[in-house]
Parts: sequence; structure tokens; C-alpha cells
Amino acid sequence: MTIKARLSGEPDDIAHLVAHLRGRFEVAGGDRAYPNRGSFGVRVYLEVRTHRPDTAEEETAKEIDR
Repeated sequence: MTIKARLSGEPDDIAHLVAHLRGRFEVAGGDRAYPNRGSFGVRVYLEVRTHRPDTAEEETAKEIDR
């Protein structure tokens, strides 16, 4: 599953959130910030995809589903 997202805010706050997301998801984008028009801050575009679970997690999930 892939989700496209637009983040808007202060550059440092966005950088912190993108780093947090990269620890939990596959993240494409987020490297380029665009100035917001008519307001403060910047915007960043991302594509976020869930990590594929490793084999141990897959086995655990299968056991739980049984």
C-alpha cells in the first residue's frame, strides 16, 4: 500500500517528522522543500509505503490469524 502525502510546516519540524517516518516506513521524496505560497513555512511531498514484514513477523502474523 502506498500513500501520497503533502506535509506543510516549519522546515525543522518537517525534517524531524520525515526522519521519524523513515524509521518505520519506506519513504520516497521529502528531500526537496517548496516555499508555501501566501503563508509561512514550506511544503514537502512524500510517498509512504509500509515495510515488508520480515519472515519472523510473517510467521507470527499467520499464527495469530489461525
